[in-house]
Amino acid sequence: MIDRRTYLASAGTALAAATAGCGFILGNEPATFTANASVVPDSVLDETGYEFVENEEVEVRREVSGGGQTREVVATNVQAKYEKSVDLGPLGEQRGAVFTALTTPQAKVLGKTFNPIADMSAQELARRVQDSYEEFSNMERQGESEVTINGNTTTQAEFTADAVISGNPVELSLHVSEAVELGSDFVVAFGSYPRVRSAEQSNILALMEAVESA
Repeated sequence: MIDRRTYLASAGTALAAATAGCGFILGNEPATFTANASVVPDSVLDETGYEFVENEEVEVRREVSGGGQTREVVATNVQAKYEKSVDLGPLGEQRGAVFTALTTPQAKVLGKTFNPIADMSAQELARRVQDSYEEFSNMERQGESEVTINGNTTTQAEFTADAVISGNPVELSLHVSEAVELGSDFVVAFGSYPRVRSAEQSNILALMEAVESA
C-alpha cells in the first residue's frame, strides 16, 4: 500500500509557501494565510472510479525579510486526496492509483510577493514527491502536454519511476501539473498509478481538469 501520510507530508513540505497577491502586511505578529480546499465533483469521481479520502491541512512557517524588517509567515495548505483500487494482476486489487490537489494561499508580506509554486517547473515539483511510495527511485521525464485547470491552461508533465507497493516492485507513471490560480489560492495537481494501468492517464487528466474551489 502507498504510505498516505508520507505522500501528503512530502508534497506539502515541497509545495508549502506563501505566494502572490493578498495585500501589503506589516506588524510584529506572524502573518497568517489559509488556503481554501479544492474539490473534484462527484460526477467526475463516478466516471473515473476515484474516491475521496481526506482533506489534510499542512502548516508551514517561513521568515520573510524586506525593507530592513523580518516577518514570520504562517501558511496553511490544504491537500485533497483521492484513491482508486486497480488490478495489478498477480498482486490483485491494490489502492495503487492516487490523485492529490494541493491548494496554497496567495500572500504579500513586507512588500514582497512569494510565488515559489507558480515559478516551479513540473519536474521540480515531481522531485518533491519521491517519498510517496516505498523505495521510490529512477524518476525519468517522458514528456508533457497542456492541461486546463479552472479555465487556465498550464503544463502537465509525465514521469516514470520505480517503486514498491505492498512489498512488490512496480513501475509507476506520475503526472504533475504546474500551478494555476484557483480563487484566492494556487493549486497543483498530482496523479500516479502503476504503468501497467496506462488507461489511468485519461482519468488523471480528467481529474486535473475538474478541480474547482470547494
